[in-house]
Amino acid sequence: MKKDLKFKNFLEFSTYLNDLGLFHMDLSLGRMEEFVKNWGGKSSFPVIHVVGTNGKGSTSSYLTAIGVESGLKVGTFTSPHFVTPQERITINGSMLPEEEWCAIANQVMEIAPDVGLTYFELLTCMVLVAFKNNGVDLAVMEAGLGGRYDATNTVDPDLTVFTPIGLDHEKVLGSTIDLIAADKADAMRENGIAISAVQVLEAMTVLEARARELGCKLHLINEEEMVADLKPSLAGEHQKQNAQLAACAWRLFCGKSGVEFNADKVRSGVEKTFIAGRLQVVRSEKTYILDGAHNTHAFDALEAELVRSDIKPDAIIFSCMKDKTLDPVKEALHRITDGPVIACGIEDNERAYPFQELAEVLGERAKAAETIDEALSMLNSGDKTVLICGSLYLLAAFYTRYPEFLEK
Repeated sequence: MKKDLKFKNFLEFSTYLNDLGLFHMDLSLGRMEEFVKNWGGKSSFPVIHVVGTNGKGSTSSYLTAIGVESGLKVGTFTSPHFVTPQERITINGSMLPEEEWCAIANQVMEIAPDVGLTYFELLTCMVLVAFKNNGVDLAVMEAGLGGRYDATNTVDPDLTVFTPIGLDHEKVLGSTIDLIAADKADAMRENGIAISAVQVLEAMTVLEARARELGCKLHLINEEEMVADLKPSLAGEHQKQNAQLAACAWRLFCGKSGVEFNADKVRSGVEKTFIAGRLQVVRSEKTYILDGAHNTHAFDALEAELVRSDIKPDAIIFSCMKDKTLDPVKEALHRITDGPVIACGIEDNERAYPFQELAEVLGERAKAAETIDEALSMLNSGDKTVLICGSLYLLAAFYTRYPEFLEK
């Protein structure tokens, strides 16, 4: 092992990881395939792969909780993180200690010292090592971006789960629904098993065509036996759909793996699930509604829930990545509140939409703030309810200030 790749402590590892560049992408699978080959190929644990545009994190969290309630040791890989990368890899919902992270990172470097892994690829390799080391009974792995070239796509899943597919990351995945769906559809496996949420026609047509090509059995949520009386702890009508997708996916997984399906444990898992930043209401000096809605599909769900709950925020703090199409989002922001929309910068984030330009795009009620601290200071004393939405990286800045809200 090269000495400069051996991590003596978590700080050394964090520095190395950050130097790789959070947003550096190289859309090919050669480096991951080299690692998996050196590592030993197919993992010793079953994998549920969660792919889609919206609802991946929530669906993964429901599956994890259901698995834990059913007595399994469940490893989960999600992204992005809010405060520490340790959030991305959990065993039964708990983060691994810093010392274990260093040991796992060093194992990865021993297995594949010279393949040039990117930020996300390194973490994906660490996930595989961590789950094997900890003897998990099941791995729930959320895709990072797309499907075809996503680092998680190098591990053959026992079940592929498609959450709703919409327009997002158009500059990387394609400018239309069918192009994005085609990228994500490549997460399916020949003669495999998959299940899909309700999709728009363009996306479903692509998924069904790819499934036929691969001989993959694609189950559709609206044709599956539902689990009655699901009461997800996460707010919003869309969360009922995510929870039902997880429940139906679990039934399919049980049928394939021999795990006993127990509807009561499914209900219990769904009720216990927690994931920060999904229509999360927290109270400090004001009431904050925190939501990671950052594309049209997600904003539709957010707006519908606010209307259903008869909530009209007094102000909004918003940020997004600079590759976003803002016209539909701009219209939604101005419908959601009659007050100011504060366009907020995100520190140390090269992909963030420049806050002053964002304010100009968002129109006459928009104000510009360089940081979350400045945005919060710009709120009026009469602003009792504030919606903070858009990029999960904006929420990360808020959670860094208020880490207590990362817990249930």
